[in-house]
Amino acid sequence: MQMTCRQCSAPFEITQDDLKFLEKVSPSFNGKKELIPSPTLCAECRWQQRHMWRDDRKLYHRKCDLTGKQIISIYAPEKPFTVYGQKEWWGDAWDAKDYGKDFDFSRSFFEQFSELFNTVPLPSLHTEQCENSDYGNFNWGVKDSYLIFGCDQSQDCYYGHLLFRCSDCVDCAYCKESRYCYQLLDSESCYRCFYSKELTNCDSVDFSFDCKNCRHCFGCTGLRGKEYHLFNISLQKKEYEAKLAELTLTESTIEQARARALQEWEKQPRLSSHLLHCEHCSGDNLSHCKNCRDCYDGAEAQDCIRMQNIPGETKDCSEIYGAGYGAELSYQGFSVAGQRCLFSFLIYPKGNDILYSAFCGSCQNLFGCIGLKRQQYCILNRQYAREEYERMVPQIVDHMRKTKEWGEFFPSRFSPFAYNESIAQEFFPLTKNQAEAGHFVWRDDDESSNYLGPSVEVPMSISSVSDDIMKQILHCEVTGRPYKIIPQELKFYREMGIPVPRKCPDQRHSERMALRNPRKLWKRQCAKCKKSIETTYAPERPETVYCESCYLSSVY
Repeated sequence: MQMTCRQCSAPFEITQDDLKFLEKVSPSFNGKKELIPSPTLCAECRWQQRHMWRDDRKLYHRKCDLTGKQIISIYAPEKPFTVYGQKEWWGDAWDAKDYGKDFDFSRSFFEQFSELFNTVPLPSLHTEQCENSDYGNFNWGVKDSYLIFGCDQSQDCYYGHLLFRCSDCVDCAYCKESRYCYQLLDSESCYRCFYSKELTNCDSVDFSFDCKNCRHCFGCTGLRGKEYHLFNISLQKKEYEAKLAELTLTESTIEQARARALQEWEKQPRLSSHLLHCEHCSGDNLSHCKNCRDCYDGAEAQDCIRMQNIPGETKDCSEIYGAGYGAELSYQGFSVAGQRCLFSFLIYPKGNDILYSAFCGSCQNLFGCIGLKRQQYCILNRQYAREEYERMVPQIVDHMRKTKEWGEFFPSRFSPFAYNESIAQEFFPLTKNQAEAGHFVWRDDDESSNYLGPSVEVPMSISSVSDDIMKQILHCEVTGRPYKIIPQELKFYREMGIPVPRKCPDQRHSERMALRNPRKLWKRQCAKCKKSIETTYAPERPETVYCESCYLSSVY
């Protein structure tokens, strides 16, 4: 079925699989299924809309509205919301049902939900079981870390994103089980690897791309089980060590090495998609998945459509960013765990049969609720008997059909975040003028006007850096934003011989993310056998892209 996006006017297709999925997840009340209609936005506009409701990385100082204590929060201090520190929010000193409202059939649901959102206390951050890691968000089991986001069971990490079981890693992203790494991306089981991408089980591999089971390599691409290679040339151990001994890592030598490495990287054929032990799957960076279409960065998922950041054991879900372990039969949202969480976000611990709700944990049978814990049969935070709930929800759904809200995610105009605070800016970057032209809220960055002082010259080499640098405010050479060096990171740079960065953490993160392909598939031909393939490399890109069989024959 061909559709036209009501926002960007682009054509898009609704497949039979999409229609079957919508019928499968549609909720039932009193034995009658309330069918979810086909979306009216194209897939990209739907992602953009949902992403505007999630802030991963922007942190602010403000006060807890319950205790008055200073806290770190994803909500800027001028935002009018009631925000509690995490300990207070999860505590028993307040009850979200006290804010319950009767549903008003003379008004739109989204307006009533927005009013409730503006009154119910919100959690300052979303972290759990973390220690000495206040500056971070969407972390679990993190210890002694700073400015890391979306990380799991990691320790002594700084300026990272989506790290799993890592330690002593700085400026790394999408990495697993790695130690003492710097500027590493999309890698696993690595040790002391710097400025590299797509490494697996590597030790002391720098400025390299797509290497597996390698040791002591520099500027290499596409190697398997090699050691002592310099720009893909095999050397004797002493010769390799002598050449590296001549290299002192400064900003200028790093840029030279990067430029030379990129030249080597461009020669390497690219795998059309990274699908490890997958069956009938499309997308990229998936492992042990089955029957997943257009999915990215996940493991152990089955029968899913258009998913991103899948942690595991996910089944029959569609259009969820960061589904929780064991998510099932869920649609349009982010960070949901449980069964049949529809048009909802931040549902954890697990919830079942949750519709159009947020920040609710260990609940079931909710509609339009915020901040509830261990509750059931509630509408707009008001408690109902089961029979009354089952009678009212179909009436609300019918009302939402008339207002054209049923089947749509929460409109971006009600989001608590400005466009450039949300992850929409990361995946769908806009300038301020573009955002405002699209009627999106923009928040001017006030950091550049704070801490103004004399410009500090950052030494080119770590050997020239004194402890005084930790007392100084540095300014990003790209954006002008201020940033600081903390003691733990200076210690890391000294131990690894790495120069102090001259760019702020956000700029470094943006440049890392620019090295990743978009989460979008194009059709093109394998450059070798001409077989039709689906890949995240757009047809106009210059890389040589191979199907899996041709790629494997080229590297083994």
